[in-house]
Amino acid sequence: MGDNERQIIRNEETVVAGEPEQTTVSQTETTTGQTVTTPAGTTPVTQAPAAAASTVETTTTSAEPSDRMVARNVVEQDINPAAEKAAAVDWVSRLVWFIGGLMAILLAIRFVLLAAGANESAGFAQLMYGLTDWMVAPFAGLFGNITYPGAAGTAVLEWASLVGIVVYLLIAWLLTKLAQLLLGTNRTTTTVYSETDRDRRL
Repeated sequence: MGDNERQIIRNEETVVAGEPEQTTVSQTETTTGQTVTTPAGTTPVTQAPAAAASTVETTTTSAEPSDRMVARNVVEQDINPAAEKAAAVDWVSRLVWFIGGLMAILLAIRFVLLAAGANESAGFAQLMYGLTDWMVAPFAGLFGNITYPGAAGTAVLEWASLVGIVVYLLIAWLLTKLAQLLLGTNRTTTTVYSETDRDRRL
């Protein structure tokens, strides 16, 4: 079987508890006596010739015990490598999209803060700029920046942030496709192989 073929293993066990049926054989021996008459004044003697003895054989079959119990256990194991690979691909895809989405959100917040002219000395602004400086560094100076008066300072229309959002989301999409090629399966039909093991004890 191939690595992507599904296999179902079914184990059946039947256990019978209790004594089996018993057969009792009994023999009964019957002897027929014969009386021999003797002269007066003596005691009659009973003589049992061997030819007069008979044997009767009786066969008795006992009923099945009332405490006889039958237990049947069935264990079925489904081995599906394709489903396991699909679960691994799904986990990797979720992780990649989480990281890519988080980076895109942080860059979007940076872009809004710069475009609105937020106060650079504010704690939140410093946190966002510190987290995203390395993200926009590869694209810095690609298109240049446009400055104009903002709400609390000089506003900057930073194109590098928008480019970073697009690029990182594209990288996340490519990584998920690569995970599908390396870990996934291209199986389009389901082939089921059934294997049954039976163990019966009496």
